[in-house]
Amino acid sequence: MGPGGRPPGRRRPLAGRLDRDVRAWALAALAGILAVHALPALPAPAWLLPPLLLCLFRFPGRTLAAVAALAFAYAVLLGSWLHSQRLPATAHGQERWFTGHVAGLPEVDEFRTRFRFETGARPRYVRVSWYDRPPALAPGDCWRLRLRLSAPRGSLNPGGFDYEAWLWRERIGATGYVREAERCADDATAPLARWRHAAAGRIAAALDGDPVTGLVQALSLGERGDITDDQWRVLRRTGTTHLFAISGLHVGLIAAAVFLGLRRAVPWLYPRPRPAALTVAAAAAALAATGYALLSGFDLPARRALIMTLAVLAAVLLRRRTAPSRLLAVAALAVLAADPFAVLAPGFWLSFGAVAWLLYLAGGRGRPGPAFWLRLQPALALALLPLTLYWFGEASLAGAVANAVLIPAFAVLVPAVLLTVLAALALPALAGPLLAALAVVLDAGWRLLAALADVPGAYLVLPTPGLPALVVALAGAAWLLAPRGVPGRWLGVLGLLPLLLGPPAPAHGGFRLTLLDVGQGLAAVVRTAEHTLLFDAGPRYRTGFDTGAAIVVPYLRSQGVRRLDRLVLSHGDIDHRGGVAAVRAALPVAATLGVDQAAPCRDGRRWTWDGVEFRVLHPGPGDWRGNDASCVLSVTGPGGRVLLTGDIEAPAERRLLAAHGESLRAAVLVVAHHGSASSSSAPFLAAVAPDYALVPAGWRNRWGFPAAAVRQRLREAGAEVRVTGAQGALRVDVDPVDGVAAPRAWRAQAARFWRAAPGP
Repeated sequence: MGPGGRPPGRRRPLAGRLDRDVRAWALAALAGILAVHALPALPAPAWLLPPLLLCLFRFPGRTLAAVAALAFAYAVLLGSWLHSQRLPATAHGQERWFTGHVAGLPEVDEFRTRFRFETGARPRYVRVSWYDRPPALAPGDCWRLRLRLSAPRGSLNPGGFDYEAWLWRERIGATGYVREAERCADDATAPLARWRHAAAGRIAAALDGDPVTGLVQALSLGERGDITDDQWRVLRRTGTTHLFAISGLHVGLIAAAVFLGLRRAVPWLYPRPRPAALTVAAAAAALAATGYALLSGFDLPARRALIMTLAVLAAVLLRRRTAPSRLLAVAALAVLAADPFAVLAPGFWLSFGAVAWLLYLAGGRGRPGPAFWLRLQPALALALLPLTLYWFGEASLAGAVANAVLIPAFAVLVPAVLLTVLAALALPALAGPLLAALAVVLDAGWRLLAALADVPGAYLVLPTPGLPALVVALAGAAWLLAPRGVPGRWLGVLGLLPLLLGPPAPAHGGFRLTLLDVGQGLAAVVRTAEHTLLFDAGPRYRTGFDTGAAIVVPYLRSQGVRRLDRLVLSHGDIDHRGGVAAVRAALPVAATLGVDQAAPCRDGRRWTWDGVEFRVLHPGPGDWRGNDASCVLSVTGPGGRVLLTGDIEAPAERRLLAAHGESLRAAVLVVAHHGSASSSSAPFLAAVAPDYALVPAGWRNRWGFPAAAVRQRLREAGAEVRVTGAQGALRVDVDPVDGVAAPRAWRAQAARFWRAAPGP
């Protein structure tokens, strides 16, 4: 007889069914939640009743359908409630007083402090920026703040970071900056957050500017704010960013160290009577993993990692032999139940994907030998390549080597870092020597990692694959990495080929204009069949945010652009040239044209690419200064013309009318000076007679661009007006046969319920 008096081989019916079906249930729940995330808007709750009622009837697959329907309904209802907690667009720009507490660790830089503010009102969480030498802030501090509020919104471009999705995942209902502030005495307790804040400060003070300070804080506290841009570059190029962000690996290593240590130590320490070493070790490992996750701030990656670890330890405590794939399914169900919007995070797919691929690579291969472990990291890197390209547009070729060495090393390093930091904090007198010794070890390893990052070909940049290409590539990788005996495994390479293909280029004689959404600035990309031109590179702000690095370069890479054939700088204003350094650092630039360049913009310059003529129309003769010195570029193909005007104002427009007259006619006009009333004069617009007027202006910017008078003049000229801040990146295709297509707005194309709707 088995345990509990049951015959061997027989299991409790419910437990057996749960164990058997949990993988299918996890996939069904994931499918239901993904269906919600594909929607441009959330349905009304009443629409949830029909599918839920349908599941009451018997039909094949009813259970899975019910799980998917319940997951769908859960995500919709939670999403609807979260939407109700957000600042509506109609309240954008309002100023309101809030009394609340600093939540989490503030981010401090040279010009501002940013922090999450828990208001106790609606919206509950506001991401606040405090400029002009703010006071020192700590988690739990109570403040009464007058905030200038902004609806949760960001620039939206192909290939760019989805800031609005990040705000949604973080439950941030508004952003804002401080106008007035009053300290209040009702501080929240927040003992753990305050301890983390104090610990981060002590680490920084003890290391006193050492370059590895950010790495130590990341490994021990999950705080990555002090990791420099150059260090992130090294981590990306070597495929090791996951090693310096608290994830399943770190939580699992802490749990494994405690479990294995106590598993051996308990019987040795207490031989008579012998306690249940396995139970003690598993319980202690669960407590250690929970403590480490809390220590790291308990954000989404840490919660996900803890759930996965606890699922494994629970199986150990229950003495159940459970397939690893079922444990993974249980962890996925728990993560989705805790937060159905976790699927918006790349880490969700990469962490669960990595474990799933490991199980696949180990399955059906018998007892793994040394050769298997040698092949594991390259195989895993190949398997994760499609997902990495889909989320980041780049992948590390050096990652297999780096991870093969570092993951075993981190099994020792992570517990050592944590113990060193805890000892240094408990004994302040030893903090300096202990952390200095740790810094020596990390610095030596970091130099090797940085050298690997600079090896030619260390990382790969490819166009961002679409969803169909991603699915095909994953299937190809599964076939290619299948166990021996599967016929034609090499054919899996064919499934990976779509990863090499970017969006189709325009036909000969055609071209494509993309006006990027860079806020209050300008960056426009013109592509012909074989050439690419960038007209301005967007702004860079004193806070360090660089649209060249954050928007322009990711867009170019997502489109498969490997070099710029020409960079045109319209004039010297920072909102047009701020991103130039980042663009030049990321891509080779064959030639630069601009008012202050060796090849200046001058009326009469022209060239032809792939049957498309580029012609500079301004500045002409004379001493042009400021906005009126802007370069004006005409792009003409058999299908139509586009006119890019920089920041010219009425005097330059009069000069263009006198010099070029009827040749100014263009189907598409990139409106000058972001729609300022000092530009786009009625005579100029009458000469251009655009069908479409594209305005590069930030959403509800403080200048009110495009001005109401400009909108009126454009309408009177017969133009349809599109604004990047309201509609995201704008794309216009000019076909040599079919002519000019209507502009396509990225905010409408990529509409999702967590994103703001396109505006006028």
